[in-house]
Amino acid sequence: MSTEPAIVCIGSSALAFVFDPIVGGLRQRGFEVLYYTEDRDFERDCERILAIVEVLIAASNFPVSKELMLRAPRLRAVVSPFIGTEGFDEAAASSLGIIVANGQVPENFLSMAESTILLMLASLYSLHWWEGQLRANLPHPARVPGRMLSGKTVGMIGFGHIARAVAQRLASWGVRLQTYIPRLRDPLPEYVARVSLDELLRTSDIVCVLASLNPSTRGMLNLQRLQLMKPDAVLINTARGAIIDEAALVQIARERPNFRIALDTFAQEPLPVDSPLRNLPNAILTPHAIGHTQESLAALTPAAIANVTRALRGELPLYIRNPEVIPRWTRRWTSPHRTD
Repeated sequence: MSTEPAIVCIGSSALAFVFDPIVGGLRQRGFEVLYYTEDRDFERDCERILAIVEVLIAASNFPVSKELMLRAPRLRAVVSPFIGTEGFDEAAASSLGIIVANGQVPENFLSMAESTILLMLASLYSLHWWEGQLRANLPHPARVPGRMLSGKTVGMIGFGHIARAVAQRLASWGVRLQTYIPRLRDPLPEYVARVSLDELLRTSDIVCVLASLNPSTRGMLNLQRLQLMKPDAVLINTARGAIIDEAALVQIARERPNFRIALDTFAQEPLPVDSPLRNLPNAILTPHAIGHTQESLAALTPAAIANVTRALRGELPLYIRNPEVIPRWTRRWTSPHRTD
């Protein structure tokens, strides 16, 4: 076993169901892992830990800044068990020759795609409203609120793995698919149109926020842009809450009774009990967990363990966020990590 811990894990107790199996699996493989469930404990040991850490495992919103990485001369990889890496300064990591890996396992993004479509249908068909009708034993209304997905225009902000999986599933549903993506890395499917953000907001019946959180997307959907949307549009966010100005969204939802909202993620999590979002009758709210399935959670542990162990062996992790660093990283970390 290594005389110094090469792996440091920072995971809150609320996420123990993800981090405990990862830490346990690494320890079973002979690695010494320092495991912190409180940020303040990590901060207390920070100077000593940063001098020896080679791989840092952290939740996606943990602040892995350039300053922190500069203080870690042996750091070769930062690993998020989840898809998100919004707390990691990926540009700084690339400049320092540090690889950023995540949990972009198929089960993860496919679960998110399926749950995004679930929220579309639940919103359009007023699922919870109908449940309320039944529970209150109310008569069938003369005018029903439900609308079909077929024939609608679905706009996706961002076109990564989740959005591509959404588009693939809806391709045969008789919908028009469009996306706003600032930088197109891979060709779009022929059934998906690329449009500007303003056009997407004006013309989409359903708008799905599926982008990463970064300086260019933070607060992207402000009041001015939300006002571009159709009065009876559906807005779904299964990405990151800070992409939407929540105060502006509450205003729009109150002004437009036919507007529909489905949010799985919020600017502050857990969602405060006094958040005005909770009082909106036209909103579906879930606790950043709608895409958590037995299959996706089961796949996160082996993926994270593989990302960590491969990085320590001088091999590329399975899922890499900053591929531009690969040539420099490979030259720098060619000797395997010793565990004896």
